Amino acid sequence: MAKRILVYTNHYYPEQFKINDIVEWLNSFNYQVRVITCMPNYPSGKFYKGYNFFKSFVERNNNIIVNRLPVIPRGTGSSIMIILNYLSYFISCSLFTLYLGLFIKKYDVILVHHTSPFFIAINPILYGWFKKSKKVLWDLDIWPETLQAVGIIKSKRIINSLKKIVSYVYSFYDKILISSNGLKPIVRERFKGSIEYFPNWADKNIEDLKLDSNINFNIPNDKFVIMYTGNIGKSQNFESLIDTIKYFHKEKNILWVFIGGGRYKRSFINKLSSDNLEDNCLFIDQVNVKQIPSYSNYADAMFISLRDSKVFNNTLPAKLQTYMALKKPLIAVLKGEGEKIVRESNSGIVENNNDYLSLSKKIEDLLKLNKNEIERLGHNGREYYQKIFNSKKRKNQLQKIIES
Repeated sequence: MAKRILVYTNHYYPEQFKINDIVEWLNSFNYQVRVITCMPNYPSGKFYKGYNFFKSFVERNNNIIVNRLPVIPRGTGSSIMIILNYLSYFISCSLFTLYLGLFIKKYDVILVHHTSPFFIAINPILYGWFKKSKKVLWDLDIWPETLQAVGIIKSKRIINSLKKIVSYVYSFYDKILISSNGLKPIVRERFKGSIEYFPNWADKNIEDLKLDSNINFNIPNDKFVIMYTGNIGKSQNFESLIDTIKYFHKEKNILWVFIGGGRYKRSFINKLSSDNLEDNCLFIDQVNVKQIPSYSNYADAMFISLRDSKVFNNTLPAKLQTYMALKKPLIAVLKGEGEKIVRESNSGIVENNNDYLSLSKKIEDLLKLNKNEIERLGHNGREYYQKIFNSKKRKNQLQKIIES
């Protein structure tokens, strides 16, 4: 009889997260899969077309059932709206979990996709009151260290209390998956069970480098295009990047292209405008992940950065694997695990001290390389990606995790 898999996630298609691939892979193994998620509203803060607060959706596709539960959308991303978003989904999810436990046939394995908040990891414990299932936590956002890193919580007393709570929640799980080896010591401090390295991978269209000829935007040929795709938030430290953008302002030979949205985007644009730097930058709203290769085709290099903190330094952001798969040179502001990968793969330049003047000098050195030398860095990244991060490796690993 086919295994029954219960997936908990805050984000699912049409939102663009790796859990979409996971569910497809589980389905390809002929498992019976149920996805518990909420009405899609990330990152815009508004419900996607066809979804609303008052309508609970049940979607069926082959062996996949998707239950979309009511949630208060994120709205403008204010602290109050984020809290309401988190709590409303937690309540919906808890009530639905009670229903599953009381009335639905047992699921063999529960897989939790934890981005943020940590509440998503609590409901499988509630399910365990009724039925005993193997529990796997895919921990992509280490709490409370992430909250501390972005300045949401500063009190040591609260941080220590949260660590104890997280440790208690961890104790109900059979296995924890981590996206970076650097996170293992942090997780090991509060979990004595099985911890497994399960790094991110790139979307299939990105791996295949599929281009859409209909995507076209005008960029002058004399510009060196540095592109960023994804969330524009506090974690990426874009406020400091303004110093680098300002450094090249007079020369006007670099165009910064930012594709995506996020809570910090409006503030970032306003600060660029106040320094008269908007002519050096191009902003494009979020695009479908399938279109990323077509946009990155216009880029000479891809930019990635994270704030300097213990948890971020030990993190391997999924964006890194995506950029490497795109076969583009990296301009990275990273320390720790991310820095190690960039240097090991010889796929670009890296600034590890959050020194944006130093970053500017390194970009100048990159610009002095000839076209073939720059392209070679991109090829190096692609080769490293295929060897270490390719999605086929993760798919095989996932099946072993479920079957073990």
